[in-house]
Amino acid sequence: MKKNVYSENYSEKLRNAYVVEKRSTTNISKNSIELFGKYISVGKVYTDIKRVGIPLRSKSQSVSMVKGELDKSQSFLTEGIIENIDGLMLGDGTINFRKPDCRSARVRLDSTSKSWTQYGMSILTPYSPREPTSIHKVDKKHPNQIWQSQTLMHPDLTQQARRWYSGPNQTKVIPQDVRITPVSTVLWYLGDGSFTHTEKGNMSQLRLATCSFKRENLENIIIPRLKEHNIDSYVDDYKNDIHIRAHSIKDFFNFIGWKSPFSDYDHKFAVPEWLKLYRLSEIVKNDKEKWRVQSWCKTGKVEFSRSPGGKFFLFSKDQACIIKERL
Repeated sequence: MKKNVYSENYSEKLRNAYVVEKRSTTNISKNSIELFGKYISVGKVYTDIKRVGIPLRSKSQSVSMVKGELDKSQSFLTEGIIENIDGLMLGDGTINFRKPDCRSARVRLDSTSKSWTQYGMSILTPYSPREPTSIHKVDKKHPNQIWQSQTLMHPDLTQQARRWYSGPNQTKVIPQDVRITPVSTVLWYLGDGSFTHTEKGNMSQLRLATCSFKRENLENIIIPRLKEHNIDSYVDDYKNDIHIRAHSIKDFFNFIGWKSPFSDYDHKFAVPEWLKLYRLSEIVKNDKEKWRVQSWCKTGKVEFSRSPGGKFFLFSKDQACIIKERL
């Protein structure tokens, strides 16, 4: 084989076709001229996949792709999968199922971002989610393109549907055992969260859309769970959404991470640098010690910065450590 066949470009195209687009080796071979500019046999495709280090699918995964169904006798459910599903369901994910008993369930995600739809569903790989497809043409009635992806049906997902849907009309309800973890919360934020900051008024707002859920569930389940992770929040009276209190915005991003997993949503993590610093009240709680540190700041004994408008004394992690050592 020619030297350039295993170039980075070829390996990336092969990985995209096999892993991302979930093509079979037969399909890759059949379309190899279009994909790579030259014909590659089925056997060669298989050999190349192994040689460039792409993990091969299990037999059950390959069969499920051909038949369009999963091995229903095998469970793929793990704590990680439940975290992922809960994160999607708190946001704009849904589980489609046959009423009234939630049978034949599959997870679905619709959004205006192809990257988010692809990322959100990629975490459910054992259930063979399909590549995002546009579900309608963009026109006056539908000004934004909507991308949709869904998994195959599986009893694991039936079990999750029964956690999330209840009552005569099978309404979506937050389960008592909902997972509030860094994984589930970042998925929730990516799907239905927003962060805004105005420099002029020095105002920040972090909101999680929860208008479809009952207020009592938010106040009795979600808010206490967030509080366990030092995140203070409340339900607003107007839209029934959850707002993260200003002093907890840093704690929220410390919990989920400060960077978007894909560039399309970088704007959701565009937090002013000063918000990442430590306020004096986070370093010391005693009033006498606060006054002492404020005195040090005014006399230049410790380095610090101020928030826009000068309301807060702010310190880096190293500066905070120096203050604690001196007190």
